[in-house]
Amino acid sequence: MVVVPWVALGSFASGVGSLYLLAQLRDHWEKPGAKWFVATIATITVWCVTYGVALLVADTTIRRALETVTWVCLVWIGYFFMGFALGYTGRTNILESRSFTALGLIPLASSILALTNPLHALLWDGFRVATVFGASAVTYTFQPLGYLVILLSMLFVSVATVLLFDTVVSYGPLYRRQAIAVGLSPIPPGVAVLTWALGLGPAINLTTLLFLPHIALDSYAFVRSGMFEFHPATRRAGERAAIDDIATPVAIVDVDGRIINLNPAAEVMLAIEKRAALTDPLDAWIEGDEFDIGAERDRLGVENGGRRHEYKIQRTELTDDSGTHLGYTVVFQDITDEIQRERRLEVLNRFLRHNVRNESVVIQARAELLAAELEGEAAEHAATIEGAVDRLVESGDKARTLSEASGDDEALEPVGLADRIEDIVAGLEPEYDGSVTVAVPADLTVRTQPALLSVVVTNLVENALQHVPAATVSVTASAEDGAVALSVADDGPGVPDHELGVLERGRETDLNHGSGMGLWLVRWAVTTLEGDLEFDTSDGTTVTVRLPRERPVPNDPATA
Repeated sequence: MVVVPWVALGSFASGVGSLYLLAQLRDHWEKPGAKWFVATIATITVWCVTYGVALLVADTTIRRALETVTWVCLVWIGYFFMGFALGYTGRTNILESRSFTALGLIPLASSILALTNPLHALLWDGFRVATVFGASAVTYTFQPLGYLVILLSMLFVSVATVLLFDTVVSYGPLYRRQAIAVGLSPIPPGVAVLTWALGLGPAINLTTLLFLPHIALDSYAFVRSGMFEFHPATRRAGERAAIDDIATPVAIVDVDGRIINLNPAAEVMLAIEKRAALTDPLDAWIEGDEFDIGAERDRLGVENGGRRHEYKIQRTELTDDSGTHLGYTVVFQDITDEIQRERRLEVLNRFLRHNVRNESVVIQARAELLAAELEGEAAEHAATIEGAVDRLVESGDKARTLSEASGDDEALEPVGLADRIEDIVAGLEPEYDGSVTVAVPADLTVRTQPALLSVVVTNLVENALQHVPAATVSVTASAEDGAVALSVADDGPGVPDHELGVLERGRETDLNHGSGMGLWLVRWAVTTLEGDLEFDTSDGTTVTVRLPRERPVPNDPATA
């Protein structure tokens, strides 16, 4: 009966384990680093199976050939493993670089030296077959170049292990189990290689035997921890996209304002190359307004290519885990077009407020005179002109209200709803035929912006009175769950669906537009007041506005 040495059995077991792992990788071929990981495991498989066979062969010639194959596997495994580490951790810029490709010349040259070693003996000399632990082992004397080849392969593995452990430190628990398992896996076979090369153990190479724990750790990382389901390449790519790939200029500077990094958009903004600007003060490269990293300036003008761009600046302090201030991230948001639009709107607004309104008043006055002087059909035409101009002036007044009453700077105040609503209704009722009833608790208050609240109430009540002949309008309010529900109801036919559709879409088109500015003012004001707007047209029209009873004061530390 043939007894297979236990060392050979261990090598074959490692080979079978590697084949199992390769089978599990077939559905993950396109994942980051997967191809390099497959190359690593495939090399281990060839090494283990070849060495297992070699331990059973006593013929010197065949044994020498098999030993050469194991050397080829030894010199390539480190390069493949480092390629996996680079791809898995998202460092594809290094992996796909010419420098990394050039590093492949090291295992290639080492393989050629191993295959031709019988001719020059540069790697080892004095090849002899000996029996150790019942297996066909070999002994030979390592040459300096042989030690160098092994050292370089181990260096590749070490760099890869550092990259994987760096992932643990940088990204925390998200990839911790995978990275620790794969990072620890090279240690057992690595120790075996060094022990064998330095002659510190038995005269036999136990590396393939110690691939068993290597495969076990890799299998745990892949099967149990989803090594290719969640990988740091995604996070690293996201971090790169968050700065390098966005169109917004971003500069990273130290505490003294010296450039540490620029994204491509910042290079374009400053018309420089990052390499030329590193360690230079950021303000030295800004042509335009004076820039000081410590100043509380939120806008900056920059000259580039003969054109001035306006930027909104956002600074964020960079600190380490201990809170030490390391520098700033400076984001430049181009608001040039926005400012130009604002200026055009200002000109248009002034034109509408002055020219159009003044001319409309003139037309309105002359139409009134004509209506009084003329008779019959001509008087009717004059009255029609007068009504149209009245509506135009009214719309202009509301547009001006929308333009001027931004509400952003208005202070929040407690407002008694009953008094405020009754004052508004008292001013509107004499102008219309309808009637308004107010049912609001006298003690009901809301902390809000008074002017915008008045805009909401005025336009809702006026809309009901204006569009419903002899309307009966009711205004009610009540408190509910930290909010105030204010309702204005009328007995008319209801707001047309196309009017509500325009409000829901938030914009008007040429073919589908609202007939007035009142509801637009209400919608805009309610949104600014952080409230909700609701329409019910099942029986007349009921408009319900829900406003928070207590709004925090902006930038108030007590409410932050």
